[in-house]
Amino acid sequence: MDMQEKKISGEVIYKGRVVTLVRDKVLCPNGDESFREVVKHNGGACILGVTKDNKIFLERQYRYAYDEVLYELPAGKLEPNEEPLEAAIREFEEETGYKALKMELLGIDYPTCGYSNEKLYLFYTNNFVKTKTNFDPDEVIELELVDLKDVLAMIKEGKIKDGKTINAIMLYLLKNNKISL
Repeated sequence: MDMQEKKISGEVIYKGRVVTLVRDKVLCPNGDESFREVVKHNGGACILGVTKDNKIFLERQYRYAYDEVLYELPAGKLEPNEEPLEAAIREFEEETGYKALKMELLGIDYPTCGYSNEKLYLFYTNNFVKTKTNFDPDEVIELELVDLKDVLAMIKEGKIKDGKTINAIMLYLLKNNKISL
């Protein structure tokens, strides 16, 4: 069965600095018409940095939408036409003060597939050199190096709630045979 919906028409409801909201009229596979509200986003890159002694770079950052301080891996949005790897290298250095010399793509996360086209590219690095941080003017970040076992405990206890962080760590563990199925 063909499950793809066909766009009939669309309109931009809002265009901002980070997102654009569109409302599209679609033809469903069953022949019915409906509307889809979609948040368009350039995507982002998330980086799992692991030190030689198995510590993870974790950030604590206030997130306005949740009105909470969250633990997250370093991450940031892709600029228009920017390659995910370029963004990952840039964001990791800006937020941790370390320049990655090599990165590996762990996978791609679709964080909100019901209403957004955002894709988060999840990277891993254990090869980096010390440089300096370069936070955006509106970023207030506390960086911590946390042992991998403690990070896993934080996930289990609900202290780490961020989906991209949990997904990147799980993919890292699976791909590096640190857990098996």
